[in-house]
Amino acid sequence: MQQQYTTANSRTADKFVVRLPDGLRADIAVLAEDNDRSMNSEIVNRLKRSITQDQLNEEQTKLIGMLLQRITELEEKLQSDTEAA
Repeated sequence: MQQQYTTANSRTADKFVVRLPDGLRADIAVLAEDNDRSMNSEIVNRLKRSITQDQLNEEQTKLIGMLLQRITELEEKLQSDTEAA
């Protein structure tokens, strides 16, 4: 299930201090400029995308498991039908 986020103004927004590895701040600054966003917006956007992608990966993994199970069932039925013929 996808989390809905609300936009708050900078005075009331939840704040969190992050220590960035050397060079990452510069990389984020370049990405933010390329995307016409502030560094904060770039970081928030990428975090949201990462969370959404994780959720999609989980759903896809479940679906793949169900499809593999169905393929196995159909292969067994085909084998059974072939042996009966």
